Amino acid sequence: MYSNVSAWYEQKEHIDEMKGWDKGKLKIWEQQVSDNFPYGARILDIGSGLGREAFALFRQGFEVDGLDVSKDAVDKANEEAVLCDSKVRFYHYDGGHIPFGNGIFDIVIIWSQTFGLLYGKSYKDSFLKECKRVLKPEGLLSYSGHSLQYLREHHNDCLDDDKFYPYLEHDIYWETFSLEELENYAKQTGYDIVMSGEGEIYLPEDGIVLYCLGRLK
Repeated sequence: MYSNVSAWYEQKEHIDEMKGWDKGKLKIWEQQVSDNFPYGARILDIGSGLGREAFALFRQGFEVDGLDVSKDAVDKANEEAVLCDSKVRFYHYDGGHIPFGNGIFDIVIIWSQTFGLLYGKSYKDSFLKECKRVLKPEGLLSYSGHSLQYLREHHNDCLDDDKFYPYLEHDIYWETFSLEELENYAKQTGYDIVMSGEGEIYLPEDGIVLYCLGRLK
């Protein structure tokens, strides 16, 4: 199923769709989480897309590298970095192995519900271990996912069991979670929970997602 995700994000119409997501600032919950980040920390942004979070974090004084499965998105984000004289750099990767050495980053983020595209428990467990490898001692990991309860209440027609299909007639879906399930992935991989909860987006009508911030033990 990973090939479906990779192919989806290589299509021009889906790259173009990302352009409408950049409101020039972090979402409400993202800002609440990043307020816990040490100033000037080095951040790895996994699933960076066209750089919405990466550029916003850079403007707040962080050192940021982006990583994405879409080569087209990476190329466009690097072009934007040059145009806006940003030091953020974006890299293409295979969706499994993080192409950086051990203990490089202070923080790893997996935002925009990218965590729900890591299909299956074994994939998520192995990926969180890979994140752990590139983190410094007591490094921070933050990730988000769609709330199964919220989607049942507001978008039940897009659900198939715990899978969220926002696009009709397409194979791509996002796995959904309870907050306890989301936290357990961090706990089982060796992280202590710093904060977690239901995160607001920009406006009440945007709904909520679930988020988790953990620290390496």
